[in-house]
Amino acid sequence: MIPNTFVDFYGDQTRWFLGEVVNVKDDPLKLGRVKVRVFGVYDDIADEDLPWAQIVVPITQGIHKGKGQNLGILVGSQVFGMFLDGQNSQLPMVIGTVPKEGDTNEKTKANYPLNKVYETESGHYKEYDDTAGVERIKESHKSGTFYEMDKDGNMTIDATKTKARTITIISSGQINVTAPVINVNGDVVKLNS
Repeated sequence: MIPNTFVDFYGDQTRWFLGEVVNVKDDPLKLGRVKVRVFGVYDDIADEDLPWAQIVVPITQGIHKGKGQNLGILVGSQVFGMFLDGQNSQLPMVIGTVPKEGDTNEKTKANYPLNKVYETESGHYKEYDDTAGVERIKESHKSGTFYEMDKDGNMTIDATKTKARTITIISSGQINVTAPVINVNGDVVKLNS
């Protein structure tokens, strides 16, 4: 059907918004929806009364029938979107995030923009550093235990910062260790067979 007026055409009354995420965990449908305090529109509405905003997800991070990657928008994120119902402003849809001053991760600053960091709320993080000559991959637990692959592919597993007492490798089959030189150091070395 051809619309009678331009107003009838979906999208002609689009209303864009900028806002701040105030709730990410209580979505009753567990779809990754968020509650957004839309600047200038929802200023006087209590957080619990805000509508749930749909999220546009990149095709590389989609989720379908429980498979794929869950969303990672955090409370406090500044977001950009549109209202699907135009001027009624009751059906918000978040299209993306807009970084603001204060959002920079300190771990990225020394090698910005070549060090990509993903850090969780509790402090676990992954780094992919593409800085020429020092390329590396590092994954770290919030306690300080980490593994890292350096520019030459050498791998280190380090639990000394946390004084972790145990690193365990378990297999229901064989464990093979092959190298030109194998060093085993320790105050006590036990071999049980």
